[in-house]
Amino acid sequence: MKFERRHSPESPENSGKGISGVVPKDVHRERLEDLLRTMVECEHGGRSMSAEHLAGVSGLSLKEVLRVLGWACEAGFVAVVETGEWALTGQGRENGLLVMRAHRLIETRLARESGESPERWHTIAHAGEHRLTHEEINRLADHLGNPCFDPHGDPIPSRDGRWPTEGGRPLLAWQAGCAGVIQHVEDEPPVLFAQLVALGVFAGMRFTLLEMKASMCRLLIEGREVLLSAKLAALIRARQPVCEEDLVPSGARRLSELSIGESAKVLRLLPGCIGPERARLLDLGFVPRSRVSFALQSPFRGPSAFHVRGTLIALRYEQAEQVLIQPIGVV
Repeated sequence: MKFERRHSPESPENSGKGISGVVPKDVHRERLEDLLRTMVECEHGGRSMSAEHLAGVSGLSLKEVLRVLGWACEAGFVAVVETGEWALTGQGRENGLLVMRAHRLIETRLARESGESPERWHTIAHAGEHRLTHEEINRLADHLGNPCFDPHGDPIPSRDGRWPTEGGRPLLAWQAGCAGVIQHVEDEPPVLFAQLVALGVFAGMRFTLLEMKASMCRLLIEGREVLLSAKLAALIRARQPVCEEDLVPSGARRLSELSIGESAKVLRLLPGCIGPERARLLDLGFVPRSRVSFALQSPFRGPSAFHVRGTLIALRYEQAEQVLIQPIGVV
């Protein structure tokens, strides 16, 4: 993907247009855009927009936040309200939404079309969000089918600034025995997000909460038990299933757990199967309702061979892990 800067601050024709035309030389444009994006997130979530809170969630020092806020106030991007906190103006909100929209669309494209690991999506998108023009962002949205949510389940504002309906509640607020769908997985702090990726936990996965304790929770996620610490569970937001299709059938498991000689019906590819890997498995015939049978097993978790649509296909263990199946007996 090619990224281009939206404007050049030194370009005479950009004077007075958007952020870049009015950013003073001692303020980094990207830091300002990051702060406006953070304020949009806080505004949407109904969270505090005090300088102290913005410093805590943006990663900037309080001194830097106050410096940028002071200039942004003079430029008309933010204002101080009666409570003493900061608020976005229409112009500030428009710029913050543009950066947020770019970031989440880039992450969506990385998830669907690249081989980049989920842990790197945020870093790559953070660099790209500052370089796309308004027109390029809209073209990217059209290319992706104008998605409403990114791979983490975060809402993507539409081109006219509207937010999709979210709903859902923190996983820690769920009761044992309840079934749901993982709606959102927070990607910060990165070290905790990496642990969820390693456990195979992604937005869009179906689960049943088996047990909830103060220090941990035990879930059945897409046919497999997963134990999460309270810190990891705190990164997850979940919603109620919207229909019966959202529920995982009893007895469903991963293709990697099929025994030699057994056959099964493919239910779906898991949300963690992304990019070229997902496209390849679909091309090979691992689509819903396809019949698959386990033919051969290599030693030491080497590639396994499966009969799919009259063809013998070799899959790595990691690939077979991404296919949810319903066993239907011995061939």
